Amino acid sequence: MLDANKLESELGAENFALPLKPVHREAMLDLVLTWGTLDGMLAMLLAHMMGVSYSEAADTIGKKSGSGKLAEMIRLIKDRESAREFSNFLKRHKRQYERHSVLRNRIAHGHCAGYLLADDNYVIFAMFERHGDTNMAVDAVPVEEMERATKWGKALAEFIMRTIDKLDDEIP
Repeated sequence: MLDANKLESELGAENFALPLKPVHREAMLDLVLTWGTLDGMLAMLLAHMMGVSYSEAADTIGKKSGSGKLAEMIRLIKDRESAREFSNFLKRHKRQYERHSVLRNRIAHGHCAGYLLADDNYVIFAMFERHGDTNMAVDAVPVEEMERATKWGKALAEFIMRTIDKLDDEIP
């Protein structure tokens, strides 16, 4: 891994290249697909908590962000003493979701400029965001961070699926 000064120097010199290597593409695709699954699982759990069908929920919550869905779940149960532990669980995971979502958003909404030649562990993204007075933002995302976010997202999606299965088993 490069230190921050070396990384900034390499980015400034535009020392990156395309095409991406298979490891880069796989890490990015896995993360985006995992986030799609997780978004669906969050919507399904929120529908259960709201007591509405999936099709009805699709009309009301289908376009909410994952973070928004988690916030709505927390709002629904925040005053229930019996749900305090689950509410705290959701709050912790909402913060983690938001942190990991930054990577997914870089991939989905940024221009992939290539990988860093000095350390091909980094994938470079240019965003349409201001950086300083006159520059645009550039970010170097390590493949390991993408893999960590994917692992976290898969674990949460699996937990939610097990929770939904239990809820379905309890409904006559």
